[in-house]
Amino acid sequence: MKFFNFLLVITLLFSSCKKESEVAVIDDGFTAIDTLLLTKKDIKKITYQDIAIDAKANAVISNWQAYLDVANGIQNLSTPDFTFFNADVDLFNSTIKDLEETIPEAINTQAIKARVLVLKTMLLKFQEIEALKSSTKKEKLLAIRQVFFAQSNLNLQINKKIEKDNQTIVKPF
Repeated sequence: MKFFNFLLVITLLFSSCKKESEVAVIDDGFTAIDTLLLTKKDIKKITYQDIAIDAKANAVISNWQAYLDVANGIQNLSTPDFTFFNADVDLFNSTIKDLEETIPEAINTQAIKARVLVLKTMLLKFQEIEALKSSTKKEKLLAIRQVFFAQSNLNLQINKKIEKDNQTIVKPF
């Protein structure tokens, strides 16, 4: 019985250790589709209210270079071009830091600072999700949606601040 077990183990070892592996290549004319790859069509399906900067507010933020860089990077998300987030990590981090530190005095309020902080958080979150190889398409789309929402909320708050500052209320005597 021991000899039979020994013979069975040796046979299994030799049969499982083939030197040559047989690989069959089948060409049916089909190409594999990467389901994790984001397309322009996927990003266009994201629903959010895109709020642009008003002409009056544009004059205030035209010198705010960090905001303009971030807005350009976010605009490129819809193409989908993620080079702003992936190209140079140090440049990305310094731009995000400058976004917080160089808010123009005309709009430097707690509400604007809060929206900038939310935008910074969402940008960093998207960068991390994009850098992970294990992130799914759904996670990436959700992170992009959050970035779009954060930018729209910041733009809305900037527009509100400028509009409120431009109001001239005549007080009765």
